[in-house]
Amino acid sequence: MQSDHDERRQNPRVAFEAKGRFLAPDGSEHTCSIRDMSLGGIALTTDVVLDPGAQIIVYLDDYGRFEGKVVRCYEGGFAIETSIAGPRRERLRQRLEALARGEKLEISARRAFARYAPGEAGLEESSVLTLADGESMPCRIIDMSLGGAQVAVENRPPIGTEVSIGRMSGRIVRHTEEGIGIQFTNMPEKAAALSRPFG
Repeated sequence: MQSDHDERRQNPRVAFEAKGRFLAPDGSEHTCSIRDMSLGGIALTTDVVLDPGAQIIVYLDDYGRFEGKVVRCYEGGFAIETSIAGPRRERLRQRLEALARGEKLEISARRAFARYAPGEAGLEESSVLTLADGESMPCRIIDMSLGGAQVAVENRPPIGTEVSIGRMSGRIVRHTEEGIGIQFTNMPEKAAALSRPFG
């Protein structure tokens, strides 16, 4: 079992600023900002006080969505431990190294990470969109945030239509070139319920 010192040495923390939001265990959503980040965790600045061990979901502008538990608290915020692997870990490592060298994130990269893609959280893109009357149709998740999703679908139901996708329900708020935009209307009672919303 590696010690805190080993973790810090293997995954150096990089201090920079980025805004975000997080979903607390009670389902409430709050604003936050990054204090520093490493491959193994994120230190956040926020007025909200959470207990160690609390499981939360964080959406950070330009960096996507992270899940983790609170491992330490300090005045003005707390730190969470995260676990990411595969291509996403490598991309994050490269970006943190670039930030540590003082390089700025390219605009194209900022756009690519403005909302997280399903693959960024290990989710399947293919899903099923179900209407209130029970009709269902195959769809593809383009991207999502804590509050909604962009979905590619062949037939676009009217704006205002109540729909569900996976365990999340919402309503269609816009039509896009590829499909529809959905605003979620059911925030889960526990943040963990958002872990794999499209199952």
